[in-house]
Amino acid sequence: MEKKADIIPILEGIVAENTRSYQDDLMIDVRQLSAAMLDPVPENRIFLWMSRPCGTWCFWEREVYLRDTEAHNTWTHPDYIAQADKIKAYRITVDPGYPGAFVLGKVQPLNYGEQVGRVKRLALPVHQVTLNFEHGETRTMSYADYTSQFFELTRRFGSIEATHYQPEHEGELSALLYMERHPPKQRPRRPKKPTPR
Repeated sequence: MEKKADIIPILEGIVAENTRSYQDDLMIDVRQLSAAMLDPVPENRIFLWMSRPCGTWCFWEREVYLRDTEAHNTWTHPDYIAQADKIKAYRITVDPGYPGAFVLGKVQPLNYGEQVGRVKRLALPVHQVTLNFEHGETRTMSYADYTSQFFELTRRFGSIEATHYQPEHEGELSALLYMERHPPKQRPRRPKKPTPR
C-alpha cells in the first residue's frame, strides 16, 4: 500500500470496515488532506491518521511528536492506547496537486500500539509558537507565554487562523521524524549453529 495511490478511497474503505460510528469525521480529514495538496512545504503534507471504532483523527506528523499540542495529546490519549488493537493507524504523504484534483500520495500502515509508545518516549517539548490571526497579525512567542496569554491574545487580535509549534532545535525534530519514516531494516537472524557435544 506504499506506492502512489488515490488516498481518499483507501481511507473510505478503512472507515467502512473499522469505524462503526462518527464515520463523518472522515469528511474533515478529506478537507485537510485536499488542502495539503496545495501546500508548497513538503513537511505540511505528511500526516498521521487513525481510524477507531468511534471516528477518525488526522494530524500533521510533526505536531504529534511535539508534547502538549492537541495532536500529541489526542494521539497518545489513554483511552486510545487501551484499545490499541481496535485502532488502524497510517502515515499519509500527500503529493502536490491542484484544486479539484484527486488526492494522490502514499498510505503507509503503522502498528499503533508500537508507534504510540515511541511517540510518548521520543516527543520533544514545544519551545515557541507562531500564531496567525484572522486580521493578518502574526505573533511569535514562548510556549509559556502562549498558554498564559491565550485569551488576552484572542481578545486583542481576533481568532487564531493558524498555529505553528516549534521545538527548541528544529534539527532534532527533523532527525526524529527521519528515523520514524526510515527505520533501519532488520537483518534476518542467522540460525544458531548447534553446539558440539
